[in-house]
Amino acid sequence: MTPASILLIDDDRFFASLTAAMLSPAQVVVAEDGAEGLALMKKQSFDLLITDLLMPEKDGIETILEIRRANATLPILAISGGGKFGGRGDLLRMAQRLGANLTLQKPFTREELLVAVDACIAHRHRRAPSEEPK
Repeated sequence: MTPASILLIDDDRFFASLTAAMLSPAQVVVAEDGAEGLALMKKQSFDLLITDLLMPEKDGIETILEIRRANATLPILAISGGGKFGGRGDLLRMAQRLGANLTLQKPFTREELLVAVDACIAHRHRRAPSEEPK
């Protein structure tokens, strides 16, 4: 995995710390909900956002929509275990339609996570010439 600065938004502290450890040696900053994550993004830039979808306060779908309005190029990886609000696939498909680059269903392996992170970061570096800064 390419070392990167990653913002991980997940309200499950245990899962967030486990995921952050799986992302080593990347620099991972953890937020407990979308509101905290958006506040952190105003203070620091990140190479990737990983967000859970079902969270109190500001959920992952709201967060993705808000980030896409502010930053069209930041790669977003949406993760979800599904919860009681519908099937995992439904939430993840919605997240992708609304702006997530890739999705992962919880639980996932370290290898699955690293492949998805590398794909998201590589996508950012393969921008079209019209997207390059002038």
